[in-house]
Amino acid sequence: MKLEINKVAKLSNDERYIVLNELNYEGTMYYLTMGLISDKKFDSSKVVILKEIPDNDGYYIEKVTDNILLYELTKKFKEQL
Repeated sequence: MKLEINKVAKLSNDERYIVLNELNYEGTMYYLTMGLISDKKFDSSKVVILKEIPDNDGYYIEKVTDNILLYELTKKFKEQL
């Protein structure tokens, strides 16, 4: 799944996120996202960074959980503001 800003990303566990921003960091695409409760209602307590990973079918995404990487990515996203 190739992500785009202002589009919805749906994870395999059915969680849905709106893509707010994107960042190419060390050759990998990362996306700053916010959770969706419904099509027009956001959950500001669920802000996550997703990582795009290429595979044989195109791309898949997963949540970034490494604290050091999250810190670095957060700094980079803040620099874009």
